[in-house]
Amino acid sequence: MSQIHAGSPRPSLTRQPSAATDVGDGPKPKPNDYLIWAILACLCPVWPINIVGLTFSVMSRNSLQQGNVDGARRLGQNAKILSIVSLVGGIVIIIITIVINWGGEYLSHEARACETECKLRADFVIWINVKLKL
Repeated sequence: MSQIHAGSPRPSLTRQPSAATDVGDGPKPKPNDYLIWAILACLCPVWPINIVGLTFSVMSRNSLQQGNVDGARRLGQNAKILSIVSLVGGIVIIIITIVINWGGEYLSHEARACETECKLRADFVIWINVKLKL
């Protein structure tokens, strides 16, 4: 049966924590706010996402200064995820833009070369026809 402790209305309120919960009560490291990642993400062309990531990073830093470690850890994780999404999305957009711009120039250059070559062939055929009729 449960023990009733003196001065306690319910025995569940006076139970001592188990040894397993006491192990993790040591000093926890300071949560990271990922401010550098958020600032670097602002250089990528995914503006709405990276601005929100920067905001979460600053909010994480402010929460830590106010003593809210759990809130700072949660906001820091959000800032990290948004910064990674911004960096990956920005790199993809930059690569696509480079491929479209340089690929378009290469294709148009090839088309111009073919057009010039075809025109020279046509001129040569006309010249041969004129010479043969003389």
